[in-house]
Amino acid sequence: MKKKINCIRIQSGSLKNSKINFSCNHNIRPTKLILKKSLFSVLKDKIKDSFCLDLFSGSGSLGIESISRGAYFVLFNDKKYKNIRNIRKNLKRLKVKKNNYLTVNSDYKEIIKIKFLYDIIYIDPPFNISNKTENIINLFSKKLKKNGIIYLETNKIIDKKKISSRLIKIGSKGKVLYYIFYKSQ
Repeated sequence: MKKKINCIRIQSGSLKNSKINFSCNHNIRPTKLILKKSLFSVLKDKIKDSFCLDLFSGSGSLGIESISRGAYFVLFNDKKYKNIRNIRKNLKRLKVKKNNYLTVNSDYKEIIKIKFLYDIIYIDPPFNISNKTENIINLFSKKLKKNGIIYLETNKIIDKKKISSRLIKIGSKGKVLYYIFYKSQ
């Protein structure tokens, strides 16, 4: 049986209207366009020359969109090798310079050991680990630079009292909730 390939378009920047291909067979749930627009309206001034982490990359759409909008560097991570392989294919096809990204096939717990600090961290975990979401946010808040931002997509309501970073925006689309957190110190 032939795998069905889907694609999403990059919305803005140097790669605007380019396609990001992904397979339907990898349980990938790319960020919906309306959520992406809301996110990047908040990030508009913070993207240029930023260091980003796309923690549960899936299709890589958030990280690739960031590169297109001027991010200096994106670390793409996904536990599924098929997803990382697909991200690499897309980056190569889009002719993204290799010094602008790193792809890692690892569990999120291993990524915390990498000695980078980030301006922006995208956390869009599989819904089946959403019971660990508050812990993941607090763990990766330590990897943010001052004034850094965490974007979270989840299917559950977050207990804001358990989060060390300040919540600056919350929204929803269908069953998906999104949160944007800010680290001021």
